[in-house]
Amino acid sequence: MVRDYELMYIIRPELEDDAVRVAVKSVRALIESHGGEVVKTTLWGKRRLAYEVKRLREGHYVLVVFHLDGAKVAEIERALRIHDTVFRHLIVVHEGPMPDPEAEIEEIEGPVEPEAEVDGNVPAESADAEDDLAAEDVPSAIDDDEGDI
Repeated sequence: MVRDYELMYIIRPELEDDAVRVAVKSVRALIESHGGEVVKTTLWGKRRLAYEVKRLREGHYVLVVFHLDGAKVAEIERALRIHDTVFRHLIVVHEGPMPDPEAEIEEIEGPVEPEAEVDGNVPAESADAEDDLAAEDVPSAIDDDEGDI
């Protein structure tokens, strides 16, 4: 059964723009060789990773939206694990409308806006709720009389 998928992968940071494009084309060829159809490829550019991965702190992020038979996903993932330039990847089922197909690789200029805060900051409504707690509502180990003789 053919489904829509998204592939996010990170390419080694030391590669120049031409080498990044070659890596992107090789991943595209990998998907197409397994019977997939690439709908859209978006280069997010070089970004700092949230944490160190394989002693790397940066990488070139790429997002690919494609159609593929579900039985072939495991083969694509296996090939990406041993790919020379890709050091992290994630394939998920695409939900929502498919983007318009394009002939060339799209590049995003500037920072990518996340859909939701994922950096651990407390949203404003949660911060207000914490302020509503009174000191007497919070249990304290000092007030605990259990176990005293």
